[in-house]
Amino acid sequence: MFLLLLGFAAQADTTQPFGLATAAAAESPLADTWAKLQARIKAEQPIIAQCRADPQSCRLAPAAEFIAIVDAGAAYEGLARIGHINRAANLAIRTLANGDLDAIGARWTSPLTTLAAGAGDCKQFAVLKYAALEDAGVAPDDLRIVILQQRARPESHAVVAVRDQGRWLILDNRSLALVESSELLRQYAPLYSLDHRGVRRFLEQPQVAQKFGEACAGG
Repeated sequence: MFLLLLGFAAQADTTQPFGLATAAAAESPLADTWAKLQARIKAEQPIIAQCRADPQSCRLAPAAEFIAIVDAGAAYEGLARIGHINRAANLAIRTLANGDLDAIGARWTSPLTTLAAGAGDCKQFAVLKYAALEDAGVAPDDLRIVILQQRARPESHAVVAVRDQGRWLILDNRSLALVESSELLRQYAPLYSLDHRGVRRFLEQPQVAQKFGEACAGG
C-alpha cells in the first residue's frame, strides 16, 4: 500500500513533536480528563487481551475491531506499520459532522466505547490510534496525542504524534498521509501534549480564548 510521506525535514529537538519545548500542566482541567481516560484505556486492555488469546470465544465486537486495527500493521515495520494502523483507524469509525455532534462527540471516550458507537470526532480518532499504536508495541516515549489550534481561526483539533527514527509524524483523521510535524506549524499552533506522563503545555502558544474539549472543527 502506498503511504504518503510529507515534509521530512530535520528537527532541532527530537524529544518533542514540532521541536518545541513543553512544561508540565498537571493542574489544568485537561490533565484530570486525560488521567481518567488513561484509566479507562488501561481497564480495556485485559478485555482486548482475552479476545486476542481466544478469538473464537470473543463476544465483544469492539474488542475484535480494535484487534483488527492493530493487526492491520502486523506484517510491517516502521513507517509502513504506522501507516497501515493509521488507515485502519481512519476507516473504522464514521466522522461526525459539525452539526451532528452528540454526547460521544462532545467528550473524550475510550477505544472500545468509540468502536461500539461507530462514530466520533478528532478526539475519538486520536485516542483510538494512540491506544492501537501502544498495543502494537510503539514505545510510550514515542507516542503523543497533540491538541492544536488553527492559526487562521480559533478552532482546535486533536491528532496523534508518533516518533519513528527520530522524526515525529502526525496522524490525522482527515488524511491517510503521514506528515512530518514541523510541516503543520504554518497552519496550526500546538497547545498541549498528552502521553503516559500526563499533560504538558507547549511553551510557544497563541493567545487562546476558547477552552479545548468541545471543538474538533470539521471532524
